[in-house]
Parts: sequence; structure tokens; C-alpha cells
Amino acid sequence: QVTVKTSLRRAPRVHLQYSITTSDDHGKEPSPCIMASYISRRIVAVVCLLGIVFTVNAFITVNLQPTISHASVSTSSAGLGAVVERRQRYPLFAIPPKDVNNNAFIEDESTDDKLQVDGITIPSLTPDIAYYYLQNTIGLSEEIMWKITLEAGSLLGMTPTNLENKVSLLRRTMNLSDEDVRVILAKQPAILHYSAERNLAPTILFLVRALDLSKAELRRMVMECPSILGYSLGNLKQKILFFMNTLGYYQGEESGKDRARELLVGTPKLLTAAVDTGLLPRMTFLRNEIQFSLEELRELYEKNPKLLLYSLDGNLREKIVFFFILQLQMEPKHVRKILLSYPQVMDYNLDNHMKPIAEYFMSDL
Repeated sequence: QVTVKTSLRRAPRVHLQYSITTSDDHGKEPSPCIMASYISRRIVAVVCLLGIVFTVNAFITVNLQPTISHASVSTSSAGLGAVVERRQRYPLFAIPPKDVNNNAFIEDESTDDKLQVDGITIPSLTPDIAYYYLQNTIGLSEEIMWKITLEAGSLLGMTPTNLENKVSLLRRTMNLSDEDVRVILAKQPAILHYSAERNLAPTILFLVRALDLSKAELRRMVMECPSILGYSLGNLKQKILFFMNTLGYYQGEESGKDRARELLVGTPKLLTAAVDTGLLPRMTFLRNEIQFSLEELRELYEKNPKLLLYSLDGNLREKIVFFFILQLQMEPKHVRKILLSYPQVMDYNLDNHMKPIAEYFMSDL
């Protein structure tokens, strides 16, 4: 007869101590025959359990495993490079039919980097392949790869073919070099999230048509501010219409469109500012408070485009109203004269530059 004793000692750590004893000889070591019988029964139990597990797994593999297949998608953006190269003039704001009328761009859902499991699309687990494509083929540094991992980690779940389609589109529409591609991805790695067919190609085509851009001009804009490729066509159209109609570039002389293009190509970050809460209130403030005409505003912004990007309450109003007009007691016409002759004065820090300079001239001279 074999009995098993269990003892718990030294809580909270639990130690299980097993001892095998006979009913007629407690406390002594069991005989070899009893030990062999005990071990053999344990081995038989483990073998039976493994047999059951393998049998169930084989049944599931044969009868229940879903069919998994890779789907593919083609990017119909051929010919876009030729459109940019010829620099043809299209009707202003002619938007391609696949416009997205909101600010939230569609992330790339192309099925060339997806798996179909019983009709359900799931991401393909290929992070190593995508990682080495970006690092070895594109030549991204370890630092940029860490940035992509932290800020746009889902890129590592795409296939190299999917990523190559997007990179190829950017290359041929703007004549980008390898270093240019690396610079763009370092600034905006999320650009590879967008679908080449539904997002990148229509956005590039719209900018070319609306602003009559050459490849060099388009490259300059995207190199400086690649995030503009992430805005919807409706969003970009609203902003360009602000410059053409509200600011009056399109209503003026024929060269007005060229001036607007030069302004936006030189400072593409203007296309990242919201119209209703940014561009329009800043323009209205200068027009109403300082009595600028539209032509004067156009000249002002061409000399210093940052005036359309500065905070209205935290920068423009504080410097112009509270400093120039109230503290220095200047007339609005004098402020207008200063801004027209040297608009870069608004780039100076109020507390560290403008006020100390004013105090020096007022007290020490």
C-alpha cells in the first residue's frame, strides 16, 4: 500500500513535499519495486494525456482550419508623373472624382498586405520583412526606424510591395532621390499609411492642377512640409480658395495666381493652418484693426508669411495692440507703416527683444 503525504511550510512560499511510505513500515525508504511501480504509472498517465492532445489537434487541422489566401491590389497611378512633367494647365480646382470630403484621410486598406480568413480581412504578420525593407532598401537609420516603430508601428505590418508602390509614386512624381525619400520619411513616416491610389495620387494631382506646379515646385513643398499630403482634397481646396478669393489673388491681375503659387511653394506650412480658426481670423484682425487693404495684406504676407501662422491672441494682438498702440501709444497708421516696411519685426520675442529695446530708447537716450 502506497500513501502520499503533502506538507506546506514556510508561508507565503509553498513547498510541496511528497513521500512514499508503506503501511507497515512508516518513515523508511520504499523498496525499489514500489518506486518502479509508482514511476511507471506516472509515465503511462503523461503518455495518454499527450496522445489525447495530439489527436484533438490533428482533428482541428484537418477539418476546421480555414482557407487563408493573399489578395492583391494594383495602384492605378501610372501617367501621373507625365502629368506633372508636362506641367499642363488644367481648370482651377478640378478635383479628381475620388475626393474625400472630410479632414480624416483614409488609411491604406489595400489587401496586398492583408490576409483573407473566411472572408475576414486581417493584417499580415510580416514586420521583419517590412522592417528590413525600410532599413536596408530605403536606407533609414536606426533612429528613424525607432521613430517609425513608436509613431507609426503599423507600417511594419505592411508588405514591401505595398510600401514600394507608395515610395515609387513619390519618386516619379517629384524626381526624388534616395536621400529625399529618407528626409520625407524622417519628417512624416505616417505618409506611408495613406493609400497610393486613393490618397497620395489624387492629392498630388490636385495640387499640380490647382497651383500649376512643376515637379521641382511640388518636390520643394513636400520636402519642406510632407504632412500636406495627408489632408483631404476638400480641406486643401478650402485653403487654396482662401488665398485665391478671400485674400484676392485670383481677383487681381493675371500674375496674382503666380504670386499665390510662389507664396505657397515658399511656405507650404500655410496649407496646414485651418481657415475658419486660423487664416481668416488673422487676416480679419489686421484688416480691421490696422486698416490694411487687400493689396497691402498680400504684400505683407509675401514678405513675411509667418504672420498667417502666429497665434492671434498670444502673439499678434499682444504685440500690435498692447505693445505698439497702448504701451508705445502709436497710431494704427504708424503701425501699418512699420509692418509694411519691416514685417519681420513681428518675429521678435516680445519680452526678450521688443520690450528691452523700447525701454533702452525711452530711458537711456
